[in-house]
Amino acid sequence: MAYAFDLADLDTAAAVRRIAAEELTAALSEMDDPAIPEAKLVHGLRKHVKMIRGLIRLVRPNFPGYDLENATLRDAARGISGLRDAEVLRATLERIAAKAPPEATGALDHLRAALESHQEDTREGGAAEALAAFRLAVQESLLRVPDWKLRGKALNLLEDGLATTWEKAKKRQKQALRDPGTDTIHDWRKRVKDHWYQSRLLIPIWPEMMQPHVDTADDIGEWLGEHHDIAVFLERLDSEALSTSDHNTLSGLARKRQEKLEKKAHAAATRLFAGSDRALLDRWGSWWTVWQAGR
Repeated sequence: MAYAFDLADLDTAAAVRRIAAEELTAALSEMDDPAIPEAKLVHGLRKHVKMIRGLIRLVRPNFPGYDLENATLRDAARGISGLRDAEVLRATLERIAAKAPPEATGALDHLRAALESHQEDTREGGAAEALAAFRLAVQESLLRVPDWKLRGKALNLLEDGLATTWEKAKKRQKQALRDPGTDTIHDWRKRVKDHWYQSRLLIPIWPEMMQPHVDTADDIGEWLGEHHDIAVFLERLDSEALSTSDHNTLSGLARKRQEKLEKKAHAAATRLFAGSDRALLDRWGSWWTVWQAGR
């Protein structure tokens, strides 16, 4: 089934357990598929973890087991994050390279070689062990899912989590406007992504209205994600032996792209997160009731 609530679910708590189990099972299945390249596999595994963490944040106020599951999945994802870092840097480099002048070709080739070497070192530095540890953590979490205790029924189980995530996303945006630093914007992005995952779960309550909301949250998260990737790229740029001219050219292009991404994200987020959490709950709650009446 899809990453969403379904009228076929026995109740909301059962739906949460069903979705979590599906995502964990999918992660294990992908790990057993030799046809999936390592970079794509790691990206997919981290995505499954993020989806589950978004799900359990939705029920966090009513889920006594939240801390254990969140820590387990967070640490599992961190353990394999290094396997994808070089790939992300390479993709960011190519986006910057597309705008770079011809005279920066030598610097770009130097960076490509450095990132390729870093990726090879990462593969040799314990990729198999990291993936094995990830598998074990996912298996242990999957075994616990049937015993998850969730307090509340229907939308009541979800309301506190929805409101908390909504308000955090708004707060983090205000902080990013006051202090547009790398960490502040990255934290804003995480809260937007939480809301994206949570709104995806609720698409069935009125797809025609929910899908544009979900798509906009996705766009904001992607823009802020690229912003963070560029920040990591800039850190790497500072560690490379480049001429002042090459460094200034590439860093200038990178920061110009960051500024554009920030403007787009702020414009969209100001619209998306307009209004109070109470207004959101009232609106989505009424759609939930109509949807449930169709059982």
